[in-house]
Amino acid sequence: MIMCRSLLLFLALVSLVYGERINHEGRILGPAPVVTTPTLFNTPAADTIVSAMQIMPRDNSWNEDISRRPVLPNSDVMIAQIKSDLGTRQTLQPFYEMNYALVPDNQPRVPIPFLDYPDESDLDGGAYPSGSYPIPANQPIETWPRGTGNLTLQQWQMDANNNGGDRHGIMVAPGAGSVWETWQMKLTQAGWQASNGAKFNLNSNALRPAGWTSGDAAGLSMFVATVRYDECERGMVEHALRLVVKRTRKEYIYPATHYASSIPATSTNYPAMGQRLRLKTGFAIPGSWTVEEKAVLLALKKYGAIVADNGNFFSVSVCPDDRFSSSAFSHLATIDISNFEVIQTTGPAEGPRSPGAPSVDAGPDQFLEWPANISLSGSVNDPSGHASFLWKVYSGPAGVSFANANQAATTATINAPGTYTFLLSADDGTHAVAYDATAVRVTGRNALANLSTRVPVGTASNVAIAGFIVTGNTAKQVVVRGLGPSLASVGVQGALSDPVLELHDASGSLLASNNDWQQSQAQALRDANLAPPDNLESAILATLAPGAYTAILRGNGNATGIGLVEVYDLQASASSKLGNLSTRGLVGSAQNVMIGGTIVTGPDTARVVFRALGPSLAAVGIQNPLGDPQLDLFDANGGKISSNNNWKDSQQAAIASAGLAPANDLESAILADLVPGNYTAVVSGVNGANGVALVEAYHLQ
Repeated sequence: MIMCRSLLLFLALVSLVYGERINHEGRILGPAPVVTTPTLFNTPAADTIVSAMQIMPRDNSWNEDISRRPVLPNSDVMIAQIKSDLGTRQTLQPFYEMNYALVPDNQPRVPIPFLDYPDESDLDGGAYPSGSYPIPANQPIETWPRGTGNLTLQQWQMDANNNGGDRHGIMVAPGAGSVWETWQMKLTQAGWQASNGAKFNLNSNALRPAGWTSGDAAGLSMFVATVRYDECERGMVEHALRLVVKRTRKEYIYPATHYASSIPATSTNYPAMGQRLRLKTGFAIPGSWTVEEKAVLLALKKYGAIVADNGNFFSVSVCPDDRFSSSAFSHLATIDISNFEVIQTTGPAEGPRSPGAPSVDAGPDQFLEWPANISLSGSVNDPSGHASFLWKVYSGPAGVSFANANQAATTATINAPGTYTFLLSADDGTHAVAYDATAVRVTGRNALANLSTRVPVGTASNVAIAGFIVTGNTAKQVVVRGLGPSLASVGVQGALSDPVLELHDASGSLLASNNDWQQSQAQALRDANLAPPDNLESAILATLAPGAYTAILRGNGNATGIGLVEVYDLQASASSKLGNLSTRGLVGSAQNVMIGGTIVTGPDTARVVFRALGPSLAAVGIQNPLGDPQLDLFDANGGKISSNNNWKDSQQAAIASAGLAPANDLESAILADLVPGNYTAVVSGVNGANGVALVEAYHLQ
C-alpha cells in the first residue's frame, strides 16, 4: 500500500480549485509547501516554496498596512536627528546581507555553542550553553555569494580570511513554520558556533522575552524583513523592511524586545528599537526604475521599515541573490532620508490585532455552461459597520463586468467561457483586509467524457496514482477502471497481469476497492458497456459528489507492469462534469513512457491544458522526479498536434493567465482548442531520462 502521506500530498496537487490560502496582500498561495531536502535561497525551488508561505500571521506587525497611520508629532525632528548622525551618508542604502536555507522538518539537529549570549538564546532542546539547530551542510552565511569574492561556500562558512563581521545564519522550516537565526556564526574544526541564537514561530505573533536580543539588536526576526528575489519579480515586497540607523535611544517599542544604546530613553528625538518609518506618499516612483526598486518602494509606502539595529548607514537588507542584476537597486541610493517620515505605531492589541476584525465568505465554487451570467453570493461579517467591500477578478481568460463590485451579493457578466477566480475583500481601515475567493468554471457545450493514462505500475511509491475532479453542483456517476492483461492484445509488452484498483476521496479515505471486476457491480458495468475485457481487470462504478478523488492502481501481490487507469463520465450534464485528470507514475523509455488520453464530446470546441510535471514534484516529497519532461499531443489518427519541452518556450502568457503555469521552467505545458474527438498526450524524459512524473489534462472551457 502507498503511504498515506504521499497520497495526501498528491491530493493537494489535484485539489487546488477547492481551497484557497490567501495571504494578507490578497495573493492566492496555493498548496502549503513541503521541503524534502535543504534548499538554498537563490534557486527557483526556493522561490516556489517561499512564495507559497504565509510568513507571519496576516495581522502581524511585519504584515501591517501602515499607509494610513498618523505621523508621529516629532517625526521631522527625529528624521533630522537620523540624518545628522550619519554625516554625509544621508540616502537610503540597500545592502546585500541576509540569506537563508530552507530545511525539511526532519532536518538532523546539530549542536551549536552560543559563546556570548546563551542566557538570551533559544537552545531548542540543546544542552546549555549550546543550541540544537537544523543546520544543513550547505548552510549559507551572510553576504554569500555576492559579497564573498572567490571564496567557496565552505571557506566562507569557516571565515577562511578572518573577515569577521555579523555573519548571520538563517534556517527556515516552512512545514513546521519555524525559523532559527544566529549571529557571528562560524564553522570550526569542532563544529558550528555562534554568539547567540533565536527561534521564531512564523505562525504566531508571540515575541521574544522582554529584554532578549536576537541576531538583530532589536530582538526581531531578520528572515521576515529581508527583500527576496521572488517577491521583487512579482513586483511587490509584501512586508515591512529591516532598517538600520546610526543611533537609537535606550528604549524598545512593539514589536521589538531589546535595545542597544546608552542614549537616555527620554531623548525621544532618537528612534527607539522597533520605531517604524514610512516613505512619504508624495515620493513619485519613476517609471524607468527597475522592477526590484519599484517593489521595494511600494513596500516602504505600504508597510514601511522597522528599526532593527545600529550601523553606519540608513540601510535596508536584501538577499545576496546572485540572480539580481548589478543595477537592480542602484537608484535607491539617490533617495534622501528626508523623503521618510516616522509614524505612530500600534501595540500588541491595537490596529490589526484589536478585536472586531471583519471576515468574508465568497460563496461556493460554481460550474456553468456558456452563455451564463454569474451570481456571486458573498457574505461579510463586519463588526465595525463601515467596512468597504470589493469584488475583483483574480484570474480569468476574458473581461468581466460587475453589476455592483462593492456589494457582497452581486452578478458578473463575462465575455467568454473559461475558469474565473473572483476575490471578495472587506476593509475596515483598521484590521488586515479580509479575503476569500471563489472559482467559477464556465464551459462551452462540451465535456471530457473519458480521461485515461497508460503508465508503468511499480510498487510502493511507484504505483500509478490518478486524481480527478468532479466539478459543478450535483453528484456524478463515473466508472473508474484499471486495465492490464487486455493491453497485450494491442501490442503492449509487459502488461500488468492482475490490476488492483482503489478509489479515495480528498481526505484520503477509501471509498471502494476492486481486484477482479466480476466480484461486484458486474451487471451495472455491463449495462454501461464498460465491462473490462479481461476477468482479472478491475472496475468501480460510483456516484460522486463534487470534489477531488484519487484512484490508485497497483499489481496484485506487488506485481509490476504496464497498466491503464481510466475515468468515464456516465452522465453528460451541464451542472456536473469531469474537470481534469492528473496521473502520477514512473516514466521510462520506449513503450514505458506515460500516455494520457481524453475524449472531447461536443458539439463545441473544448479548450484544454495538458501539463507534464517533474522537477516540482520534489517540493511535495516525491522521490526521483523526472528531471526534464517532454510533452507531445496527438489526435485520433496519430498526427502530432503540438509538442513542448519547456513551457515558457511557447504559449507562456496564455498558460499563465489560465492559472496553470508549471512551477519549474523545465516542465511542459500545451494549451489546445480541440474539436470533439479522441486525443493522446505522451510524456517522456528528454534524452530518454527516467523518473516520476505527473501528466494532467485541465478542461478550461
